[in-house]
Amino acid sequence: MSATMSSQGNSPSILADETRRIIPLGLTAQEAMAWYWHEVILPCAGRGLLAIGFGIAIVSSMLTPLEALLDLTLALHMIVEHLLIIVAGFLVAYGASCLVFAGSRLSPLILRTRATLLKLNSALNKRGIAAFAMAAVMIAYWQIPPNFDNGVLNGSAHLAMHFTFFIVGGLIFAGSIMLARRTRQIAPIVAGKMLGSFGVFLLITQSNLYSVYPLSDQSETGLVLVVMMLLMDFTLVPLWLYNYFGKSSSTHLFT
Repeated sequence: MSATMSSQGNSPSILADETRRIIPLGLTAQEAMAWYWHEVILPCAGRGLLAIGFGIAIVSSMLTPLEALLDLTLALHMIVEHLLIIVAGFLVAYGASCLVFAGSRLSPLILRTRATLLKLNSALNKRGIAAFAMAAVMIAYWQIPPNFDNGVLNGSAHLAMHFTFFIVGGLIFAGSIMLARRTRQIAPIVAGKMLGSFGVFLLITQSNLYSVYPLSDQSETGLVLVVMMLLMDFTLVPLWLYNYFGKSSSTHLFT
């Protein structure tokens, strides 16, 4: 008789699908544990180390001439540079989650600590609302023109800006693990709409909001944000509709 080993129980998580596996038939308890260690724990730890490595590499790249290149235009700075830092924060948070999961199979203390953190996240961050709200506030703060200009001109403020966006990436991960699969699929579409709305605002605004960059950069940034929204709509919306309606219809045909 087959059995299933899961890292999360009933707790929603990005890791749940990766760590819930069906043990092959005919294995003894010792063989089943060895199989689970080899097929689940070690790959999860490997993904964690790889994700953290990529995250650190992205952050480290901001200490190279690449950062000066990304600061040349408002679009590169506001979109590409900040998005890279957010991705770095997300990767490090995901990697840390993988390593903690693997460690929980070795240490009762890590297991209890992980269980406590999951309970706190479930209690304080229902459906990811708290994490996403905090992330949105942090992002919005640095889009306020005086704050953004100060972040460009002042070295300490620039470092604080980068650190904030790194934390935003971690918050997005913390919020994402509380979403159901279908909700996770639609969340990027909602984020795209917010980016597009801000892009339209930058396009129609005649005054130069960010004085450290020329007005033409502001219009260019708005256009890029709108194009990003449209690309996300054309790619993610059909995928979400297929996953939501197509698979459901296919399932009903056989029930």
